[in-house]
Amino acid sequence: MAGVKGKSGGARQGAGRKKNPENEGAEFAGSTDGLTPVEVLEFFMHHAEVPVALRLKAAGLAAPFRHKKLGEGGKPSAGDADKPATSAKYGTRTRPGENTQH
Repeated sequence: MAGVKGKSGGARQGAGRKKNPENEGAEFAGSTDGLTPVEVLEFFMHHAEVPVALRLKAAGLAAPFRHKKLGEGGKPSAGDADKPATSAKYGTRTRPGENTQH
């Protein structure tokens, strides 16, 4: 309402971000001083007083730091030169006639 005194500008009742009811009661008073972030996640994951939903979330967040994905080996290093390449993507190219071993 433009032009009406007290109705233009300022905070509105009910405006803003609503509180998430799932986060209520998620506070925990355990001591995590001196722990790394991954250790804190594992602490919450294994502690019995933490709600199950929070424990599952902590387990999901900590998993990539403790377990590799199946295809996450990277390129073979120089120390693996004596091993045959398993795919053509990382294998060494040879010219015709160079493959002969005497």
